[in-house]
Amino acid sequence: MEIKKRRYKLLLLGVSIALLVAFSLVYYLYWATISYVLSEIEGTWLATIASIIRIIILAIMSFFLFRKWFKQEAIYTSDAYFLFALFFMILTYGKIYDLLYNWILISGNFGETVLLYLQKVRFIIVVLNILPILYIGLEAIMTFISVYIKVINKKQFNKLRLRIVIIFLVIVSFIIVIASSITFLISVLPFLTLAIFVMIAVMFLFMYKNKRLSQANGLIIGLAFLVFIFTNIARSIISVRALSEPSLFVIAETLDIIANFLMFIGFISKPKYAR
Repeated sequence: MEIKKRRYKLLLLGVSIALLVAFSLVYYLYWATISYVLSEIEGTWLATIASIIRIIILAIMSFFLFRKWFKQEAIYTSDAYFLFALFFMILTYGKIYDLLYNWILISGNFGETVLLYLQKVRFIIVVLNILPILYIGLEAIMTFISVYIKVINKKQFNKLRLRIVIIFLVIVSFIIVIASSITFLISVLPFLTLAIFVMIAVMFLFMYKNKRLSQANGLIIGLAFLVFIFTNIARSIISVRALSEPSLFVIAETLDIIANFLMFIGFISKPKYAR
């Protein structure tokens, strides 16, 4: 098991280094735009600092959860701690990308074709970010089937769960790829992702009610995702005005930090029935 842990540590380290190098190169390519936005557009420094603080907080949360996962005697990629840590890891890099995207958007120097491509990448990251939590949340389906329909064994359920995740990934990715305009993306996909977040919240609350999740507090996580939905709606409204007043991004980042912190508390705390 120690060899397995060492391999996963090296893999995670390698992936992190590769992503950081990739982002460094992209930031270098767009450095002229970044410099222009920071030096010429008022309020962007404050918004940038707020974004960087959020990125650091998310990275710490991810590291802490990975650490808890590695401390277990046996580790599996289906473990809740690993999937929670992966959620925050993807979210961390997603926010690094968002920071660049916001600079490019605020600059106003790029046409719709470039912005459409960047928006597609952004939504693909969002979809990937949903997958770890969706995988855990689908445990509620097994509970529902076992309680109300029929008995299903773990192997059958894992196959069903994997199929649902793959189907979701393929369908949403296909929608993103074929999208021909930014208007379509920002009109359709946010509602789809919010619907998934509502479903995930309900799943965690259902698991808490039926005492099916012992590694985390489903009640707090479910409520945190409901708060996350509210902050995402508020962020969308704020972001429209933030294009002309970048300092408003600080409010958006603060709201998201609160929601992410509530999730983190739910991930690291256990429900009463598991104590």
